[in-house]
Amino acid sequence: MATPMLALPSAGGSGTGVEARRSTLPLAVVLGGAGVATLVGGLIAAYLALRSAPGEFIPEGVGYDNYTASTLSITAVMAMVTIEWAAYGVRKGFRGQALFGFGITVLLAGAFLNALYYLITQLGFEAGSSDYATVVYTMLGLAFALVVVGLFAVILTGLRAVGHQLTTDNYHLIRATALLWHVVALAWLAVYYTVYVTK
Repeated sequence: MATPMLALPSAGGSGTGVEARRSTLPLAVVLGGAGVATLVGGLIAAYLALRSAPGEFIPEGVGYDNYTASTLSITAVMAMVTIEWAAYGVRKGFRGQALFGFGITVLLAGAFLNALYYLITQLGFEAGSSDYATVVYTMLGLAFALVVVGLFAVILTGLRAVGHQLTTDNYHLIRATALLWHVVALAWLAVYYTVYVTK
């Protein structure tokens, strides 16, 4: 009598291990997003504490490039829409739509990074020159780093789609990527509102 062979489920198949991975990755992004929210919230609290303290808050002669900052916010929201477009294409099996969504998201995220770098270089003060400068540079630098991470994740997931390795069987990958970009975009919107709206 032949002994039955035991084998792990194949990639993209079914089984308890696969189901666990499908729920774990998006959950990990959500937990990471909670950590990002805590960090950004702490920086905003420090900013508001400095603002309410007696004495000079914003260095004299500092101007705000509200146009670029507002354009960045619109770009971030547009990328939130296009990454969901890519997710929709994967979920429905519309590969062309998914690839187009990935491509537009990468372009928007790249444009965002370029404009944010420009915005940082155009600040009328140096990092560490005052408490205000330190907090502002930290918030903008954190936003830049988060966008780099988000763009990297979108590119990696998009390459899986290009290689026919992204289907409804591993939809959790695009779902986690979309959640990550939403975290990145919301973090920027919080920074934008604090620095460029409330002032």
